[in-house]
Amino acid sequence: MPTIFPTWPHILFGILEPISLALGSVFPLYDLQGFIAGQTPNVASPPTLHPSSVALAYQLGNVYSLLFLVGVGVCYTTTEPRVLRNYLIALAIADVGHVYATFLGMGWDAFADVAAWNALTWGNIGATGFLFVNRIAYLLGVFGYAQAPKAAAKRE
Repeated sequence: MPTIFPTWPHILFGILEPISLALGSVFPLYDLQGFIAGQTPNVASPPTLHPSSVALAYQLGNVYSLLFLVGVGVCYTTTEPRVLRNYLIALAIADVGHVYATFLGMGWDAFADVAAWNALTWGNIGATGFLFVNRIAYLLGVFGYAQAPKAAAKRE
C-alpha cells in the first residue's frame, strides 16, 4: 500500500502506531484485570471489578480499534497532504489529553516517579509523549512533508 508520508513518519505513524493500537485493543480481552489495574503503577488488582470499570476498559479497547482503523485508512488512502497534516494535528491534541487524563488518574507523586512506572504507564505517557514530539517535528517539517502523487512524480 502506498503512502504519501516521508519514510520516518510512514514507519512511525503508518506501521508502528497502528500495530501498537491493535495490540492495545486486544489487551482488555486478554487480561481485563491487568489492563484495568495497570492503568496506574503500583496498584494491586482488585479481587472483583466494578461493572463500570469493565465497561470503560472494553470501551477503551474499542477506541484503540477505531484509532487503528482510522489511522490505517488515512495513512494509506489519502493523496492529500492537508489530510495527513490535519490528522496529525488532531492526534497531537489528543496526545496531550491522553497524558493529562493519565496524570489525573495517577496524581503528581506517581506521575513524577518515573522509576516506578509500569509498562502501561510507559505506553500511556512515554510512548504518547514520543508520538507527540514526532508529530510536532513532522508538522514543523523536520522529516520533510507529505507529497501528493502528482507533486512526487514531477520531482523525479
